[in-house]
Amino acid sequence: MTDEQAIIDQLETIVSEKTQLKLGKLEPSLNLEDSGLDSFARINLVMEIEEHFGFEFSDSESASITTISDLVTQIQGKLPA
Repeated sequence: MTDEQAIIDQLETIVSEKTQLKLGKLEPSLNLEDSGLDSFARINLVMEIEEHFGFEFSDSESASITTISDLVTQIQGKLPA
């Protein structure tokens, strides 16, 4: 399983490249809805994350992602041990 901080570091790169958010360091508690991303931007971000890590989230998995911590947990569950 991939280290949580390594995933967060990769997410910081993806978020900074694919959005206009100027977050600096991503906090696990950051709520994606409160971050200023509209639903279309969140969908695009999830698609970029899927492409980067080489897997797809199911609709229910995508719907359950509300924070960076949720995202990390979902990614960890998809990556090989």
